[in-house]
Amino acid sequence: MLEFSTVGFLLLVAFGAFVQTVSGFALGLVIILGATILEIEQITFSAAVISLISLVNSSVALRTSYKSIDLHYYYYVCGALLLGLVIGVTLLIRLSDAGYSVLRILLGLLVIVAGVLLLLRPKPRASRSGKWARLSFGLTGGIFSGLFSTGGSVWAYFLYRQPVKLEVIRATLLAVLAFSSITRTIMVVFAGQMTMNVVFTGLISLPIVVIVTELTSRNLQSIPTVMVRNLVVILMSLAGLFLIFG
Repeated sequence: MLEFSTVGFLLLVAFGAFVQTVSGFALGLVIILGATILEIEQITFSAAVISLISLVNSSVALRTSYKSIDLHYYYYVCGALLLGLVIGVTLLIRLSDAGYSVLRILLGLLVIVAGVLLLLRPKPRASRSGKWARLSFGLTGGIFSGLFSTGGSVWAYFLYRQPVKLEVIRATLLAVLAFSSITRTIMVVFAGQMTMNVVFTGLISLPIVVIVTELTSRNLQSIPTVMVRNLVVILMSLAGLFLIFG
């Protein structure tokens, strides 16, 4: 029989998959935020499970879209995110015990920023961003991904502003997420953070994500997506403030 904490975590996975399907991203944010506030699991545990879920989801989606990846964006962003992952994972390990309150504040700040990004409709640039912008967003997303497995919001905001086809943006974003997830998972394994409980929870989370995503996608026309997105942003922002000041 599943423990209460595991059941609660899986319910957060289901809600996160729903939000992800409606808004385009935020699966990881919903899971790690809910698990932290409700004290279901530690941040390190949630982030490790999110990495596994994201790795499988991104890899499966790339099977039919990998030819659309823009390698110029991909190489720059992934090159910078490697350093960001090292910084983020190192901070996570060091703060997970002695500095857990600092970790909660950082998560709260990230959630508020991500909530704002959910509301924004970034307009495409007239020209492609230069290499320094690619490196900067790659590094920043890498740090967030190393800390909380939530770099997707940063990379999504950056890529959706580029003057390229939508299928190219989606494929490139999926490729970056897949690279980030597999690299972070390897780092976590070597750091001794990948426990059997993490693997078990990750495996049973996957079918939930698939089922909820499929059901939500089929009924997307009947879901007030704007209202849901705005409500999620409000709840995320309030939760972020609670983590900072609570």
